[in-house]
Amino acid sequence: MKSVAICLGVLLAGAVAVRAQQHAPVEKAAKQTSAEQLQQTLGKGGKVLVSDVRSPQEFAAGHIPGAVNIPLDDLAKKLAEMKVGKDTTLVTTCEHGGRSSRAALDLQKLGYLTASYCTLESWKKCGYKLATGSLPASPGNE
Repeated sequence: MKSVAICLGVLLAGAVAVRAQQHAPVEKAAKQTSAEQLQQTLGKGGKVLVSDVRSPQEFAAGHIPGAVNIPLDDLAKKLAEMKVGKDTTLVTTCEHGGRSSRAALDLQKLGYLTASYCTLESWKKCGYKLATGSLPASPGNE
């Protein structure tokens, strides 16, 4: 009986670990910007605000060069504090697209009609470099 309880405990722990590794699903209605398109826009000095919606720790480990770290839960408030115009081209980013696609949809609902998302996964697959470390805090985040 004791071995059955141990086996159940191990199975339960394994199931919890697998569940913790799952990512938020990508919001299918969100507009996606390809890594190639974003790289081209950034390379030409195009006006685009890239907002990495991951945690500061995830951001420091690697992000698209020039991106600003604004965690998902703070995004709408920080954009208002930064006085970002509704006509600004916004691209949100995260590792696999779950958080950033949700952020892009939320921003569209707030009137940022050009909001879209790009995944770091696709950025890295294209061979584009990531910046590391943290950048100066966004306004109000000092």
